[in-house]
Amino acid sequence: MEELNTQQQEVVKTEEFAYPSIKQSWGIIGILLLVMIGYSIPVGLIQYALGDVLQGPMGFVNYVVPLGIMIFIAISFKKKNPKNESAIAFNPFPLVILPVVVIVTLSMLVINVEITSWVPAPEWLMDLFKNMMQDNIWGFVTVAIAAPILEELLMRGIVLDGLLKNYNPWKAIIWSAVFFGIIHFNPWQFVVAFLIGIVMGYLYWKTKSLLLCMVIHAVNNGTAFFLSKSNPDATSWAEMLGLGTVERIGLFLIAVLIVWLAYRYFENYFKKNEEPIKELKYNQ
Repeated sequence: MEELNTQQQEVVKTEEFAYPSIKQSWGIIGILLLVMIGYSIPVGLIQYALGDVLQGPMGFVNYVVPLGIMIFIAISFKKKNPKNESAIAFNPFPLVILPVVVIVTLSMLVINVEITSWVPAPEWLMDLFKNMMQDNIWGFVTVAIAAPILEELLMRGIVLDGLLKNYNPWKAIIWSAVFFGIIHFNPWQFVVAFLIGIVMGYLYWKTKSLLLCMVIHAVNNGTAFFLSKSNPDATSWAEMLGLGTVERIGLFLIAVLIVWLAYRYFENYFKKNEEPIKELKYNQ
């Protein structure tokens, strides 16, 4: 009888969490990895047989399909949980903050360029980035349009949205940024994705707008795309910007200061202009 009561308590405790919890977010990462592996094996064999015939559009399809499948699976779980009463939050955001958001995004790009220069990515990984950023419309659409839409749908629209309902905001934001770094599946991109994930997570919490996160992501990826095309022979992101060590450090410090000042601006703005969002109260 005691064992039955314990099991019932565990079920009730699980149902108190919106989808996903931290544990379920790890499950999303695992399922995504399995989907990518399951998709890449047959498609890889087909591409090997066809050669470079469909290289442009296939790069786009190979990116979109696994993420699309994962989003469909996650939304299905989200809908089954009564704690997830809200739909994906495509809410408008205050346009007055947009200039500051763009400046912060570009500042984060400078910060990330400096951080990645401390432990440069291996040549094979830089070659992989260049191949993904194909010098054609398919490369641009994949990196600057598809990635912001799909990754934000999954990581902010589903993962962070659920975590914000379950935990205090900063715990949810940090964990969602960790998961965002992990889905890039390489340590060199983890730190970069983690840091920009903190920024997007914070602004999603404050605005409840997935559209704003997509804008940030698109500005970040679009700028990186054009930088890679402006200096295709570069072997690092620092080389792509054509900066020396002193200039990099100076820009890095300025960028850190800008991000801090922007954070203070956002805190003051949202304190004066935003009402508390009841939907984001966590269950602890």
